[in-house]
Formats: sequence, structure tokens, C-alpha cells
Amino acid sequence: MRPPVSAPRSAAPWAAVALLAVLLLLVIVRLPWAGDLGMHAATIERLRHSLVRPRDPLVDADAPSPYYSPWMLVLGCLARATGLSVFVVLRLAALAGLVLLATGVRRYVRTLSTHPAAPALAVLSLVLLWGTVLINWSGFLSLNSLALTVSYPSVVALGLAFHHWAWLTRSLRAPAGWDVWLGLGALWAVILLCHQFTGVVATLGALAAVLAARPPRAQWPRLAASAALGLLVLWLWPYYDFFALFTAGGDLEEVHRALYDHFPGRYWLVLLGVAALAARWRRDRRDPLVLFFALGALVCAAGFACGHYSWGRALPAALIPA
Repeated sequence: MRPPVSAPRSAAPWAAVALLAVLLLLVIVRLPWAGDLGMHAATIERLRHSLVRPRDPLVDADAPSPYYSPWMLVLGCLARATGLSVFVVLRLAALAGLVLLATGVRRYVRTLSTHPAAPALAVLSLVLLWGTVLINWSGFLSLNSLALTVSYPSVVALGLAFHHWAWLTRSLRAPAGWDVWLGLGALWAVILLCHQFTGVVATLGALAAVLAARPPRAQWPRLAASAALGLLVLWLWPYYDFFALFTAGGDLEEVHRALYDHFPGRYWLVLLGVAALAARWRRDRRDPLVLFFALGALVCAAGFACGHYSWGRALPAALIPA
């Protein structure tokens, strides 16, 4: 009898994921000083000294800052309670972020496929199927970006987003109580507070899940309550005015113009995923991944057309499902 070939085929992707995990663990040990690492370190130090009225982490001013997110508050409390060096705390944050991301991807993929190798293949696609021109932005899952931002709040926010999509998908498929829906709303708000751009991606993914599920009218009040609680948490967050961010940062557009530069070189490998999405669309016109991709692509295209280049930070909403 010929030996089955399914086991080796399933094991190979997991072996590649294990190698990828080792590489990222080595990055955490090294913790390269790049990008906003110093800013996040300063945020933790401010919270170490005062949880009630931390001063702005960028300048010596008594002012609110969007860097004071729920996740940074947790890290600040950890630093205060243990006395650990800020860079040890950031390494622990990186480990937690990777665990959240890995488990979140697995849970979400399991709502879409039961194939044994599906989660591993999804991880490899998310990290490797980008392009041949490097991109380095927080909230993006390319290997280069992930390695340089692994200790940032954006990685935790992405991990929570995958968990949110998985939880929401299951709640839409089977009856769920009010506590579940309220928990989903609170989690949505936490993601937005931790990293606003990733929060937009999480919102588009959640919207795609709802549109794909076509929930009955009996579920609408619970969906509304979930959204209302999320908005309430955003409004009550004491460290900064979340809704004021919509009218702040006029300089963001020029900074983010670079997201649209070298577009084919940065993202051409994603076309492999787009081809797979086309096949899914032929089978189901309301496929959640197809809707997710369409929403993300629409936001990014609108940003380019209108000159709102910061909307390009929603690109992961098109790249993740592809």
C-alpha cells in the first residue's frame, strides 16, 4: 500500500511557520531600534511615573496623547509593578503580540476552512505574499514590517482584530447572548484605541462579516447594541479624545503619500491571492473574504483619488483577505 501523501503536505507549511517564528523570536531578542520604538518606550516610561496624568510622551507638556492606549496602559502598569526595564517590557509586549496574532489568525482561518494546513498557509501568505520592494509601516504584515514593528501596539491590535473577526463570524452563525455581543463591541473599541489605523481595518473586516452573513432582523438589536457600546467606550476613554482625531493631523496626507509609491513592486505577489478570491467569488457572491477585499480596495482607491493618502493605511484590509 502506498503511504498517504497528505501528512507530509500538511507538515511542510507548519515547518515553514516554525522557522518564521524562530526568526521573529530572534528579532525580539535583538529588538532593533527603528521607527517609533523610542516613542513607545517613552510612552511606557511616562505611564510608569504617572498613570493618572501622564505628560505627552513626545514633548514636555501636560497634554493628552493617542499613544496612551489600553495596551500601553497595561504595559505601563507592568513596568510600575515589576520595575522591569522599558526594553524588557517591550520584548514581553512583542511576545504577547505574536501570540495574539498567531492564535487570532488560526481562529479566524478556522471559520473559513477546516483543512489541516489552512492556518499555516494563511500565516505564510500574510507575511510573504507582498512584493519585491520593501515596505515598512506599522499595521502591515509583510515580514520586514512585522520584524521592525513586532513590539508596537499595532501588532497587538492586529491580533485582536483577527480574534474579533473569528468571534463575530461565529456569533453571526449561531445564536449568541447579549453578553457576547457587548463583548464584541468593547473589543472593537479597544482595537481602535490601541491603533487607530488597524481599527479601521478591523471595522472593514467586521462589516464584511456582517454583510456576508446577512443576519436576520432578530439579530439587528444586538448588532446595534454592540456598536453602541463600542462607541461609548471610545467616548469615555480618559487619556485622549478619540473622535477629535478625525479633524487632526493635516500633515498626515503628505506623510502617507509614500504608501502609493512603487505600488506594483510592493504588492504584486498579492495578485496570487486575488486570483483565489476570484474563484471564491464565483462560488459565492457574498463571500466574506471577497467583500473584505472589496471594501479595503475601495477605501484605498478613494484615498488616492481624493488625495487623502492616509486612507492608504487601510491597505491591509485588501491585502489580508487576498
